[in-house]
Amino acid sequence: MKARSKKPIAAKGWSWACICLSLLPFLLCNRLSAQTNVDDPFTSPVDATRLNDGTPDQLFNAGQYELAIKKAIEKQESIGRFGNDESLPIIIARSQMAMGQYANALATTKAGLDRYENSIQIRWIGHHVAKFNNDLENSIRWYGEIETLATRSSWRYRDTQDQLVLGKYYLSKGADAKQVLKSFFQPALKKNAADPSIYRAIGQLSLDKGDYGLAAENFTRVLEILPEDADAHFRLAKCFLRSDAEKATEHLNQALAINPKHIEAMLELVDQKIGSEDYEGAKTKIEAIRKIHPNHPAALAFLAAIAHLENQPNLESKLRSLALASWKGNPAVDHIIGRELSQKYRFLEGHKYQRRALIYDDQYLEAKIQLAHDLLRLGQEEEGWKLADQVFNQDQYNVLAHNLLTLRDEMSSFRTLAKDGFIVRMSPAEAAIYGDRVLDLLSRVSEELTKKYQAELQTPIVIEVFPKQRDFAIRTFGLPGGDGFLGVCFGRVITMNSPAAQRGGFTSWESVLWHEFCHVVTLQKTNNRMPRWLSEGISVYEEKLADSAWGESMSRRYREMLLNELTPVSQLSGAFLRPPSSAHLQFAYYESSLVVEYLVDQHGLPKLIKVLDELALGTPINKALERNIEPIDQLDKNFAAFATKRANDFAPKVDWTQPESVPPEAGVKFWADWNQAHPNNLFGLVSEAAARLQSEDFDQAIELARTAIQLCPEDGAAYPVLAAGYRRAEQFDEEYATLQRFAKLEASDPDLYIRLLELSDQRSDWESMKTYAHRLAAVNPLMKLPHQYLSKAAEKTDDFRSNVQALTVLAEMEPLDVADLRYRLAIAYNELEQKEPALRQVLMALEQAPRYRDAHLLLLKLVKEPAPKTVKENLK
Repeated sequence: MKARSKKPIAAKGWSWACICLSLLPFLLCNRLSAQTNVDDPFTSPVDATRLNDGTPDQLFNAGQYELAIKKAIEKQESIGRFGNDESLPIIIARSQMAMGQYANALATTKAGLDRYENSIQIRWIGHHVAKFNNDLENSIRWYGEIETLATRSSWRYRDTQDQLVLGKYYLSKGADAKQVLKSFFQPALKKNAADPSIYRAIGQLSLDKGDYGLAAENFTRVLEILPEDADAHFRLAKCFLRSDAEKATEHLNQALAINPKHIEAMLELVDQKIGSEDYEGAKTKIEAIRKIHPNHPAALAFLAAIAHLENQPNLESKLRSLALASWKGNPAVDHIIGRELSQKYRFLEGHKYQRRALIYDDQYLEAKIQLAHDLLRLGQEEEGWKLADQVFNQDQYNVLAHNLLTLRDEMSSFRTLAKDGFIVRMSPAEAAIYGDRVLDLLSRVSEELTKKYQAELQTPIVIEVFPKQRDFAIRTFGLPGGDGFLGVCFGRVITMNSPAAQRGGFTSWESVLWHEFCHVVTLQKTNNRMPRWLSEGISVYEEKLADSAWGESMSRRYREMLLNELTPVSQLSGAFLRPPSSAHLQFAYYESSLVVEYLVDQHGLPKLIKVLDELALGTPINKALERNIEPIDQLDKNFAAFATKRANDFAPKVDWTQPESVPPEAGVKFWADWNQAHPNNLFGLVSEAAARLQSEDFDQAIELARTAIQLCPEDGAAYPVLAAGYRRAEQFDEEYATLQRFAKLEASDPDLYIRLLELSDQRSDWESMKTYAHRLAAVNPLMKLPHQYLSKAAEKTDDFRSNVQALTVLAEMEPLDVADLRYRLAIAYNELEQKEPALRQVLMALEQAPRYRDAHLLLLKLVKEPAPKTVKENLK
């Protein structure tokens, strides 16, 4: 996804909120949610509690479908004609469906109903089996007979399995989920709390509605009863996918270890391969699925999505038709194709597939909520919100729809700003404080980057700034979470956290907005047809060009990772999917920007623009690179050499080793001994400098920190130590110069800019004061301090327009002396020869302080004709 993450502490002191790494590909679209419907019985194993070891159910759970059928047939024969076990035809039909033997499954269902003519359990599975045989007549008939039989002879259907079927049946008809829980599932649970099938049913209901916590509780209970239940492990993987990637992976692996033929788990691996743009790997996984089930509709839908992404429309059409061959009205096929396209930011194409799915079934909620999200990301908000309403009205237990509508209510109070084709939505308070700065930055970045990349943008472009992180996550991902993400771009829509929503520290909102708008340019230029690494790489690259303190820079950590953990360009998009740590995620951003730097330096920007132009036409990235840059295998090799050289050239005189362990009491002696044994060791020099600073050995601390900076001026660790040493030694000029150098590396440290403002004030350095006040406002515009300094610097330099802006912002921030602020605003307006607002402001000052003498004098001057040119001079 196109997201900007906070930087970790080790990278120049920037703060990092620990993120859920699984959010990267999975939160954007309802991943893993629609391989089958909520009421699809084929992939949920029959519980093995009624049978002994080696039963058909256990064989099914292990993926031994042929043996399961054989055992069930033998069991059926052994109980004789008058024996009663309707689970046997069900397990046979499920096994046949798992292998794609649809006609056999239909025959099994019919035979089962001949034997168990009153069975609603067989009718329930038969309803689905018939669909996959294009036998809608029997599907509709058996479906309708469930309610008829249950109503006519309710006493007959009191056992647990029948009650669960009735609950699923009424859910499929749109019954209220809470009522189904109350009427069917919970009473069954009270009768038999040890039956795992009940927990499975409740868990699946919760999972389908997006209540992952409740779903996880119930599937955990299944595993407490049946520890080797492959499907319960898979469902738990789905539950944890959005909150705990490690647990999700663990359960997915366990599911496949128990049942290597668990097709839904295998499809998740396909989904991951597509997410990392490893299409060949995805095809290999699909081939493995097709050895089990030759024409599995979801597997073929994934293949069709890959064909679309590889610009093979004829193959895509053929695969889609094949996926629909067994059930011509299967809405899941188009839903899956469209969802995969949307996960690749192809929302325009993806939403068309959701519409096709809804033609087959206009009540298919998975497609409807996905379409709502797609439309909102395309900026088609009226229809998007309308669809969210429809989903909620149809299913008031749907968490995604509930979240969206709650968000809409929250956003109804937002203020809308518009300028030059931009629509910005912010909370009223924040819009008054820095809304104009947002618009000005958008105009600047748009003019610069559209010209540079020869792009024509479709407008309006919508930017939504959320003061609550939860609201940002729901608007962006559909669910709460994603604490580490600061902004996301969808092409014509940008969502971002405001400084008020940032947790664990701040990041310059200007750098985030610049980064995301660069995505607008490149995504629109390529019609959203670009790989993740290239999109992120260009955005980070352009950030760095715009401001040396923005973006990602070489560091000691990145140097080590370039030398030891470099990802080939051909695999770089996958580095964003499931990075082992936040550091690896940040490195993926950095490495991607370094690839772009290599492309521009070695081949020129015009060649890169040609690559983007070809992507817009549907040319696969590797072919576009080969035509304009170099073949992908050559690019892997050449970039590796480029990156290795960059790493080796970075501070070549530095000893980069670090102690294997540092005792808690480590002080001056420990670090002095370390540095004696390891000359020019950057880590040791900074650590000893900090230790000496603590022991008030300021001169030596300063000397050590200066040495560290001389060895590696790009590393930010030593600058705060050196500045602190100078400050405590009362060498304030040196402190000021050191912090100014540090400010060229660091954009997001409010304490740095506050101290620079104090020092610039002491020196009457008004121009620097303006610069650092703007920098502080870019980190946190919601504090008064930067605007106060901006006003002071403007007054000292007779910059009346800037003073009006600063004082107007301060007026929105509950100033202590309202009368004085209004009086100063009146002076500034008058200096700009704007008499009407000047009069308004002075009257507001007198309203607050009726005896304010200077305000009275100013009022007298303003009402005289002609108005004085310079009120300040007349008041002296």
